[in-house]
Amino acid sequence: MSMLLRNLLVLAVEFGASLLLREPGAPWIPLLLAVFVVGSGVLHGTDAEFVPRFLVALVAVGVAELGGRAWASPDAHAFPTAGTGAAILLAVQTLILVRYSLRRPRPKGA
Repeated sequence: MSMLLRNLLVLAVEFGASLLLREPGAPWIPLLLAVFVVGSGVLHGTDAEFVPRFLVALVAVGVAELGGRAWASPDAHAFPTAGTGAAILLAVQTLILVRYSLRRPRPKGA
């Protein structure tokens, strides 16, 4: 259940950022920074170290950026390219979240 909630939270933030990033004058630095912060904090409560948290955050930024580009592009060929990239990044993100959300935390002192 926690894996599903974590994944839905990150997906909602990525979707919102993608909607906002499709506008030409969008403030992309604060948006992508907010996505990064949510992505890095979504594994809180697990035994995930720096690398998995950083990977989830970086992938979340990539998904938001590619999603924004895909929606903003009037070119018909840009959508499948950006959409495929976003789908691959979403699969990687989901695998990392599943791996660390389903693992039992190690007992303290072990």
